[in-house]
Amino acid sequence: MENKVSQTFTVQSYEVDLAKRIKPFFIQNHVQEAGYAGSEFCGAGYDTLRKLNISWVLNRMHLFFNALPLWGDEVRMETWSRGQTGPLWHRNFRLFRGDELLMLGTSAWTVLDLENRSLFRGQTPFREDSHLAEDTLPFCTKILLPRDLELQPAGSHTPLFSEVDTNLHVNNCYYTEWAMDALPFDYLKEHELKDLEINYLSEVHPSQEVSFELGRQGDVWYFRGLSEGAASFVVRLEFR
Repeated sequence: MENKVSQTFTVQSYEVDLAKRIKPFFIQNHVQEAGYAGSEFCGAGYDTLRKLNISWVLNRMHLFFNALPLWGDEVRMETWSRGQTGPLWHRNFRLFRGDELLMLGTSAWTVLDLENRSLFRGQTPFREDSHLAEDTLPFCTKILLPRDLELQPAGSHTPLFSEVDTNLHVNNCYYTEWAMDALPFDYLKEHELKDLEINYLSEVHPSQEVSFELGRQGDVWYFRGLSEGAASFVVRLEFR
């Protein structure tokens, strides 16, 4: 457990869907909280970075589910830093129910300069001895849309007050919720999420309208958000 941080939580009634499985939005909330705790352990927590007018922002995420925990389950999330490649800081996750491995996760983060809203290239107070060379999934990569994929308009949305976080942009968990809500209800009743990938391409701010596009190939769905003619994010969801 050296260089790993663990958090235990119980799945609550308001976190589950009609099948009593935790919703992806809420599992991602727990991943985010574990990430904050992990960065604190590494000497680069939220408050420490804020004093330097910088902040962590999620760049990419990949979560693979053997199964989703159910209402009332007590589960344990563990996380650790996998180190840095270029501007990306990699963080891994595992989720357990007892000894049962429910989820494998990896993510890539960058540091945002809050004054000019650009990539921070200075030195962060991250402890170099806090990394752990242990993998869950391969490092996150760019989501490539299949060439023959047909994307169809899937509505639009202007961020709400409740969707904006302390960085004054849409919190990363809401992209997952928007994607799930875009899928057909009858399909979601019969299928369980197996694999979730997200690329965050640019910030979405309050009052910034986002147009949605949705495409499908078998049990793999692609959901893209565009603002001012450019893609803000891409989500890939695979179901069993």
